[in-house]
Amino acid sequence: MSKRKRVWPSRMLAVSITAVVLFPVIYIILISFKSGQSFYTSSIFPKEFTFDNYVNLLKTTDFLIWIKNSLVLAFSAAAITSLIAMFGGYSFSRFRFPGKKYGIMFLLIIQMLPTSVAMVAYFKMLQAVSLLDSLLGIILIMGFSNAAFSVWLMKNYMQSIPKEMDESARIDGASYWTTFWRIIFPLITPMLVAQFILSFIGVYNEFMFSALMLFSPDKYPLGLGIKSFMAGNYSTNWTIFCAASVLGSIPIMIIFYTLQRFLVSGLTKGAIKG
Repeated sequence: MSKRKRVWPSRMLAVSITAVVLFPVIYIILISFKSGQSFYTSSIFPKEFTFDNYVNLLKTTDFLIWIKNSLVLAFSAAAITSLIAMFGGYSFSRFRFPGKKYGIMFLLIIQMLPTSVAMVAYFKMLQAVSLLDSLLGIILIMGFSNAAFSVWLMKNYMQSIPKEMDESARIDGASYWTTFWRIIFPLITPMLVAQFILSFIGVYNEFMFSALMLFSPDKYPLGLGIKSFMAGNYSTNWTIFCAASVLGSIPIMIIFYTLQRFLVSGLTKGAIKG
């Protein structure tokens, strides 16, 4: 059997999986350009393409406010998670202190608990410090609640970096701070960027905490905002809903493809001394 025939089944499988994954996305995009309000069509391609759904979305809803709130939440919470993961992982992987062995296991056990278990506790905490119905409250909850697993991952990642590199820098007179930024940080960039991207996407798509703890329409993130207008006068207007879904996915795409190059460049950076 020739090499081309041997790889043909694998290629067909890859094409089939790609088609299954892309079909819903393409269908939503096509529906967003469809006239009317119905989600169902007699054919995949609309008979008439129109931008009215996008125009009505921007004119008759607070879509831009929802996007802004989601970006503020996602950027801030992901930054908090990444900072905690970076310094927490460095501490657990490089230093000795009481409770280190059980501390990292405790963080992992906390992360295993379902989010719904802690929602009442989070609500009471924000109520006690007067942060209910505020973006800051959601940022703190999402930023710190996602940090436990991130610290555990970063700790394991840093342990794969030889400690001899730290010791060599210390012999040359570098402080712990200098060693971290000059030696460790360039090597953990891929993991750090990956955690930022995952945290950003998770917070950007978050709905439960926002629905429970935000009451003012001007503070709604994207998910809660779309749900609010679908539950109101636009409950049957699926074409505008599709338009909102398409526009709402653009920031995630931009963030991912912008930071993707840092993932690749980070792998080429090192702290090898010549």
